Formats: sequence, C-alpha cells, structure tokens
Amino acid sequence: MRLTLDLAPVALVFLLSLRLAAVFFMTPVFSNLTRLNTVRVLFTLAMSVTLVLGLGLPVAKVDWGLGSLLLAAILEVVLGATLAFGVFAAFGVFSLAGKLLDIQSGFGLGTVFDPVTRASAPVFSSMLNLLALAVFFALDGHHAMMRGLAYSVQQVPPGSSWSGLPLEAVLKQFGLMFSLALALVAPCIFALFLVEVGTAVLSRALPQMNVLVLGVSLKIVVALVIFALSLGSALPLMGRIYASIFLYWEQVLT
Repeated sequence: MRLTLDLAPVALVFLLSLRLAAVFFMTPVFSNLTRLNTVRVLFTLAMSVTLVLGLGLPVAKVDWGLGSLLLAAILEVVLGATLAFGVFAAFGVFSLAGKLLDIQSGFGLGTVFDPVTRASAPVFSSMLNLLALAVFFALDGHHAMMRGLAYSVQQVPPGSSWSGLPLEAVLKQFGLMFSLALALVAPCIFALFLVEVGTAVLSRALPQMNVLVLGVSLKIVVALVIFALSLGSALPLMGRIYASIFLYWEQVLT
C-alpha cells in the first residue's frame, strides 16, 4: 500500500501566508505586538489555512516546480507589501496630522517614551496614533480587513499571475495621505495661526513682555481645547480615511 501526498494545498498555504505576513507585519495594526512574534506567525498560518479551505482555491492548473514556486513567493510578498502600503498610508494620516500639531503647538519640543514600542514620539503624534487604532477597531475595521484579504485571494489566487504594481493607485494613496492629514487638524491649525497673529501683534504693542513663553503656553492650551472640540466632527473624516484602504485595495486587485 503506497500513500501519495498532495503538496499543492501546502504550497497554497505557504504562498498565502507570505502575502498575509507582509500585510500583518508591515501595517501599524499589529506593529505593537513586537513581543508576540510567535502569536503573529501562528495567526498568519491559521488565517492562510482558513482562507485556502474556506474559499476552495483551485490547485490543479498550477505548476509547482521549484522555480515557479520561488517566483510565486516573490510575487506574493510584493503583493502583500503593496496591500500593506494602503493600510500604512491610512494610519500615516494620523501620524502626519499629529506631527503638524506638535510643530505648531510647541509640543514638538518634547517627546513621550512609549514603553511598548520603546520609541520616543511627540505628544500629539502618540495620542493620534493610539486614537487611530482605537477607532479602527471600534468601527470594525479589523473585520473589513479580513474581508478585504479574502477578496484579494479571490481576485488574485496564490500562485496566479498578477498584473503588477499600479503606480497610479500608489501615488494617489500617497497624495491622499497629506490632504486628509491637513483636513483632520485644519481647525486646530487655523486656531493656532490666529494665536500666532495675536502674539505677533502683542509683541509689537508690548515689546518688554516675554512673548515666547506666553505664546507656547497659549498655543498648547488652544491646541488641546480646539482638538477636543473638533474631535466629534472628525469621526466622518476618520471613516473616510479607513475607507480609502479598501478603495486602494480594489484598485490594486482589479
């Protein structure tokens, strides 16, 4: 009695795990789990097996030679990195918006140490990054992300040919990051601009006053108050930021 082992499903799981690993390891959603690499690897393999078995991917017409498998693995990593860029750019909106506020408000003079990532970041950047993750999970963005990954498997099965890197979609997503970041903190930036104008007039009227110390304290208070007041109206814009991820994925995969 001779047993035969079909390696095609194993190769599919291997290729799909490379795509998912590029998405999970290169996006800010799972970047804070640096101490749980084993958990991330097991989660990636479990997701790959689930998608391969659940979607019933075709395996009969695929050439699983060593050269073809190596080429398919490279393409899967490139595709996963391209998909991860959409998530990275969306969360980069919050990081860029936070840096704009830090520079304008004066918080850029100091940094906050993050014990999880062991990195130092300004106050508004750290706060907006944490807010982005909280809102992402609150809006069931992780569920939409799982559905988007399943859609990517249906559109481009592991081992199949891919049309290539869509430079237009990448550049559009890159430019959208800057415009949405400015729109997210526009009320605060405008209020801080008025504070700058006011302190400039005050320095001309009272040259003996230390306007630098007064201006920094005033800008910090104004930035915190305006940011807190405008946070409720920024929720629709946050939804648009997360929606841009999946619009970008659709452009990449079609």
